Amino acid sequence: MVRAARVIAPVLVTALLATGCGTRLSNEEIEAAADGMGRPGGAVPGGRGGAPVPSEGGPVTFGDLPSPCGPGDASGATEVGVTDDEITIVTIADPGGVRPGLNQGVFDTMKAFGEWCNAQGGINGRRLNVVLRDAQLTDYQAQVAYACEHALALVGGIGVLDQTGVQDQLDCGLPNIPAAAVSPEQTSAGLTVQPLPNPVDRFLVGPGRWIAGQHPEAPGRAAALRTKLSILEIQSDRYIEGYEQIGYDFVFVDSANVSETNWSPLVLAMKNEGVTYLTLTSSYEEIIPLQKEMALQGFDPVVELEANFYNAKYPQQAGDTAEGTYVRLTVWPFEEADRNPAMAEYLRVLREVVPEAEPELLGVQAWSAALLWATAVKNLGSEVTRERLMEELTRITDWTGGGLHGPGNPAANEPGGCFIVMQVADGAFVRRYPLPDEDAEVYRAGNGFACPQDSMVELTGDYGQGGRAGG
Repeated sequence: MVRAARVIAPVLVTALLATGCGTRLSNEEIEAAADGMGRPGGAVPGGRGGAPVPSEGGPVTFGDLPSPCGPGDASGATEVGVTDDEITIVTIADPGGVRPGLNQGVFDTMKAFGEWCNAQGGINGRRLNVVLRDAQLTDYQAQVAYACEHALALVGGIGVLDQTGVQDQLDCGLPNIPAAAVSPEQTSAGLTVQPLPNPVDRFLVGPGRWIAGQHPEAPGRAAALRTKLSILEIQSDRYIEGYEQIGYDFVFVDSANVSETNWSPLVLAMKNEGVTYLTLTSSYEEIIPLQKEMALQGFDPVVELEANFYNAKYPQQAGDTAEGTYVRLTVWPFEEADRNPAMAEYLRVLREVVPEAEPELLGVQAWSAALLWATAVKNLGSEVTRERLMEELTRITDWTGGGLHGPGNPAANEPGGCFIVMQVADGAFVRRYPLPDEDAEVYRAGNGFACPQDSMVELTGDYGQGGRAGG
């Protein structure tokens, strides 16, 4: 959608990409990692650790996935970015923009992945060269042009203005396996393959069904607030359309200013409407003053938020006003790394290579993207080309990143609909559904996730379309 493309840059001010902030495993780790945030643009910072030492005996698997990395005899300069002994990929993010450190976790993760993979022998013996390119928000197209000339593919990145590089990417035949695509143009572009597919014409409603079961009164008088930015209003509209299909009646929809300072009129209006359920499409920085005003007015609806609110700073800074808030996840919680070998290994490698790194949701997705790409490359042997890479990616129809997230179908851009519901309790995030004991059947069937067949719904609104070659 053109309207979305024009206004996505201001999203930085609020938090379309607050998914990159993540949360950590403990308060001590949060404090320890804080020194690594807020780094300016310019040269991309590297880790201060050494090469990751593989788990004792060498990592044969990552979670439940055979490692795609290891020695071999691949040879030949078969494509741009591929030489006899090295494969070059480019990762783009925006840590040097007007919000320093934005999605720094993507760069930290890709650095860690490169060293983890090379410690095992590369991919079929070819060393992995990960080039980190800072788009600083407005320079995304130039970084794509660089990758067209120097790299086999874009891997593990995310750009606030990723729609600006779609046509260059398509024109040079550059595959993109991002941590996440942002714009409609990139999300469904012909050469884009996401590890966690998020097509614009689908929406995850499974958490809403579960919340309605827990709070039968909630759907009857729902409210949707969003920051007054077109791309966020579009996301909110998708949310509303999806939830209306499962019985939610949105009696109140309104937009607040960026960094709103006076939430009182909106809270009063919702209270007068008898609102029983509330969602906000924005950032944790916005929900904190909103919930404080709600507490002052004695307004206490059921609150459900999307994954970008999964940030340890939110409950810490909000205090008691955040208690009881639900947050949906599509990746395994950091708090439960001891129950998930893939998440435990990801965090181990990340901390070993980049000791100051802050684990982020988008970092997890970047790792999954890198694994997806590397798995396809390994299957190609010596003859690694962009065209054959895309052909191989279209054969990968069931993907969990080794267990980092629920299954999806990257080849068909089909989401799996798996989720976990977290809730703020005593200043931290705790799992509410599915529980390993009370919801044992669901928990086991989804390997810790809930994956009901009716978790996704199709949307009919015009939310944009993907870029195509020749455009």
